Amino acid sequence: MFHNYWLRLISLVSLFLLVLTACGGGNAAPTAAPTTEPTQAVALPTRTPRPTVAPAQPTATPRPSPTTAGTSGQLALVDIGPLKTYDHPSGVFKIDVPNNWTLQDNSSSAELLLIWTDPTGNGAILVNIFEDNRNYSDSQLVKLLTDFLEERFGQQPDFSYEDARPQSDGSQLVVWSYTATADNNIQTTLLGNSFVEQRGNKVSILTTLVPEEQFETLVSQTDKIINTYRIDPSAAIGGGSNTPATGGTVLAPVQVGRLRTFNHPSGVFQIDIPENWSLTDNSRPGELILVWNDPSNNAAIIVDILEDSTVYSDDQLVDKMVSFLQSSFGNQPDFFYEDPKPQRDGSILIIWGFTATASNNVQASMLGNSFIEQRGNKLSVLTTLVPAEQFEALVSRTDEIINTYRIDPDARVP
Repeated sequence: MFHNYWLRLISLVSLFLLVLTACGGGNAAPTAAPTTEPTQAVALPTRTPRPTVAPAQPTATPRPSPTTAGTSGQLALVDIGPLKTYDHPSGVFKIDVPNNWTLQDNSSSAELLLIWTDPTGNGAILVNIFEDNRNYSDSQLVKLLTDFLEERFGQQPDFSYEDARPQSDGSQLVVWSYTATADNNIQTTLLGNSFVEQRGNKVSILTTLVPEEQFETLVSQTDKIINTYRIDPSAAIGGGSNTPATGGTVLAPVQVGRLRTFNHPSGVFQIDIPENWSLTDNSRPGELILVWNDPSNNAAIIVDILEDSTVYSDDQLVDKMVSFLQSSFGNQPDFFYEDPKPQRDGSILIIWGFTATASNNVQASMLGNSFIEQRGNKLSVLTTLVPAEQFEALVSRTDEIINTYRIDPDARVP
């Protein structure tokens, strides 16, 4: 099954796009979804192939984000443990979150973006805060939120949102949903509740996301979490822009530090990663999903490995990958993919990309390179994602990283 990998990758890329950082001064606006304006075609050189190893058949079987409980046809129940107060180091906000949920911090120096997910992968809490000295009206705040939801999720099956509901604390609630496909082709409606508000110069969106069928069971607990959320308007998000405020209109340069070998504890793979990049581990039993982001939040390396005894032909892998690239990113502005490029080591490279909008409305063509391979019963997708305008400056470093990637077919995915 290929659904899961790409739904997870969509989620990772969407989160990544939220924190694209542009050079320039002024107040940071919330990062928008990809632009609809066309851009010029980007030159896309091929990658340096990794060293030759035993020939392999292409890989992989994604599964969607919602997980299932056995084969009963029902989603695993969102697991909400005892609540524990999370105080952001900046002092900007605090919230009580379940102590068994995993935090992924995709913040930049100008914007906070924190996501907690429950152990089943079926529930999430997202906090997004940026600073803006403009005073938004309630209708402007609602439009800011609904525009974001439309642009980010509007192409998902059965996407819809309700009219905003003013809350007693001054925030505005927008309830929204769409249909996702889980393992065993289970159709499930995911229900989002997003609260948008402004406190001083802080504009905040607090979101909970759960399966709709579990809402009544979970609502008392999610309400308890929501009601602990506090913003301190006098605190500052951070130390300004990642780059000098020159008023420029380009993305902050990707920062590639000295490489250091990362050996996964399972022994399944190793890769050299810049020591200044941050790791987010989204792995779960039977599948490794690791994401590294550079300090500017404008580049990512993604490793996805799972076990599958099926032997895939090159054509089968290419067909699956192309199909899911089209279904996952085909509606993004300027989406493209190139013909597959077989590599000397038996992997297959597919280059793809689309246009996103970073802070200060900077248009950014994002360039993805996904290497797909099979080593024994290990199915692997190695992806790099960088701004296309920085490709030439980065290609020698990204090739160096790619060429260090090694898989041990005899190790076990935990």
